[in-house]
Amino acid sequence: MPFDFSRFFGKKAKDDSDSGIKTLVVKSHKCPQSHRCPAVRVCPTGALTQKGNAAPTVNYSKCTSCGKCTRYCAFKVLTMEKK
Repeated sequence: MPFDFSRFFGKKAKDDSDSGIKTLVVKSHKCPQSHRCPAVRVCPTGALTQKGNAAPTVNYSKCTSCGKCTRYCAFKVLTMEKK
């Protein structure tokens, strides 16, 4: 019987049904909506847009799920979550 390193080290095996793919989620109820969102400027693909001071919106066809924008949101409005 071969040793299962993934169980020993707590990592998931390759054949698990959970793919681990994360997508960007905007929790607009957490956004104070009182300023220009700094995360919009740092998005490398231009997937985030903002109208006025409203919470940002995501164009998922442009979003690569890199997570860079999540590091610029002080209120944790932008988060990466599993599908």
